[in-house]
Amino acid sequence: MASTRTTVSPRPRGVLLVVALVVAAGVGGYLFGSRSSATIQTGRADSAEGAISITTADWTYGVPLDGVMWTDRLNSLHESGRPECLAPDVASFRVRFAAVQVTVNDSTWRPVVWIDCRTALEQARR
Repeated sequence: MASTRTTVSPRPRGVLLVVALVVAAGVGGYLFGSRSSATIQTGRADSAEGAISITTADWTYGVPLDGVMWTDRLNSLHESGRPECLAPDVASFRVRFAAVQVTVNDSTWRPVVWIDCRTALEQARR
């Protein structure tokens, strides 16, 4: 009795391999890119015309006057500009923020990368 042998052409295998690699790269890229070293904290914000700082129990953070991301009271994210809750005429208040730790050549600093103005304005006006 003669047997029939079915063979799979190398082309479909190659296409399946490429598709699997693309999916694996996409999932890996998403997982790698979605991780962040930023820590969300709360501290006392002090704001003046030429400077903004936030003080916590163990660190005082300098906040850029422009170029920091911030969320306004309507939950809109802004990529730059001075955060509305940190205007120079606002009294000290508690604010939520995110910072990252950077170390280069044995020097460490913690740049502020996000300010949460959603509840900060209400606290500042009290």
